[in-house]
Amino acid sequence: MAFNPVKQRPYGEPKEVVARLFEEVGGIPKVMELLDLSRTRVYALADPDSTNEISYARVCTLTEDGATAAAQHLAALAGGLFVPLEKAEDADWLALAGEASRRNARNIAALMESLSETARSPGEVDQQEARDLLKILDEQLGVLAMQRAKLSLIASGELEDNANG
Repeated sequence: MAFNPVKQRPYGEPKEVVARLFEEVGGIPKVMELLDLSRTRVYALADPDSTNEISYARVCTLTEDGATAAAQHLAALAGGLFVPLEKAEDADWLALAGEASRRNARNIAALMESLSETARSPGEVDQQEARDLLKILDEQLGVLAMQRAKLSLIASGELEDNANG
């Protein structure tokens, strides 16, 4: 069987998650550099027809470089949700809360409209649209989680100066 690096991978399958990890860090050349592997070995890690598996240590390396696909996948398997947080130190969290609230209202309205059968919408969300909507919602949940973390620090007394966000 000929090697095909662009094989179909069912969404959410382990090899598809690995392929997303590779995309998130910048592609095959960057993965080769980060993991110190040859192109053939890297392709094999995401090849659904290969028995090669990526190690947990290598997944950690890619995650430390900014890839979140594995964290999202594992959280879903565990019945939870992974929401990446922005750095809260310099953020104006009150402004972020206001913007998140405005965007949340717009996105919920758009989501409800897309799920309702109207003249503009068939009332169905396809897989790609669902993935796109999940990215938007995850971003909003991340802002709210960051705000919750900061409020917890204020409530516990660990963060004294909260006058400027």
